[in-house]
Amino acid sequence: MKHRINAALLLSVTATFSLCGMKTANAQSSVTLYGLIDESLNYVSNEGGHSALTQTSGNVQGSRWGIKGTEDLGGGYQAIFTLENGFALNSGALGQGGLEFGRQAFVGLTTPAGTITMGRQYDFLIYLYSMTNLYNTGTYGFHLGDYDRLGGERLNNVIAYQTPNLGGLKAGILYAPGGQPGHLAAGSAQSYGISYSRGYLNLAAAYTSVNNTTITPATTIGVPDLFGTQQEGTIALNRISTAAVAGSYQFGPALLHGAYSLTDMKSGGSTAVLRTLEGGLTYSLTPTVTLSGGYAYSKLNETHWGQYMLSADYFLSKRTDLYALLNYEHVQGGDATATLFTAAPSSGSNQTIVSLGIRHRF
Repeated sequence: MKHRINAALLLSVTATFSLCGMKTANAQSSVTLYGLIDESLNYVSNEGGHSALTQTSGNVQGSRWGIKGTEDLGGGYQAIFTLENGFALNSGALGQGGLEFGRQAFVGLTTPAGTITMGRQYDFLIYLYSMTNLYNTGTYGFHLGDYDRLGGERLNNVIAYQTPNLGGLKAGILYAPGGQPGHLAAGSAQSYGISYSRGYLNLAAAYTSVNNTTITPATTIGVPDLFGTQQEGTIALNRISTAAVAGSYQFGPALLHGAYSLTDMKSGGSTAVLRTLEGGLTYSLTPTVTLSGGYAYSKLNETHWGQYMLSADYFLSKRTDLYALLNYEHVQGGDATATLFTAAPSSGSNQTIVSLGIRHRF
């Protein structure tokens, strides 16, 4: 009886270590529980003509918890999975439109020839994310409406392949079928990406195209006449596609980074093209203090925007930091009003948001 109790205790301890991502000496698989909590207090200068004091969950990085695991199959093969939930800390509500695992949900195989995954995943514009100002300056620094998807967007029903790392070079391709009988392209999406890292240099390029989706430009980017007519509500798109390139280079404590994106939107017989060019600098002032600044210029039809982004980050530990953000947008031309990402449109050509926040990883 004593031996049975000891055996049960050993199995319990082994399972506990595996759940925390720690492998036992003979373990062939592991499961890791992880997460991130990000919350900020924000002052918004103008939302519909009035200033506002708000709270934002997931300002710099989306609040989340997740489970990821691997199983060693031998011969360089592994089974992998990730289930990642997004949530709003303010209310406890599910993020990503109420999806239980809206951030990521996939399963796949890693092989000597690359990795194949299936499920809800990021498209390959995610290769560029760390080379943009968005990495440090938060949600309010995203390009107009995040229409160029550089803030990190996901697709459903994805089957994706990524090459192994070949001397710093990797590439990926994915396809997401729309699932409509008799209409193979309807609702489908495709994405391609390539990245290269060597020493202090990082480069990336990607293309993503999504068929039969919708946008609300009047509320998301403050443009009521995207295709030349007043359209206050939802607009159906035949297709929206983005091609983008980005790069960064480390000079001692300074990281110089830049990106360019071109987004083509088609609705019926009309087309609108959004172009964004951004540049920025991240500087490690001390091992615990990081400063970042950047500027993005966007043009859509006859309207153009300037976005200014500043951030300061102070690390209390490896897992906890305090941050301060300043995001400012100015718009000229057309009937557009300044509208930083996720904020309500202002009543004029300028909008400023100042944020103070805390982020904790576990």
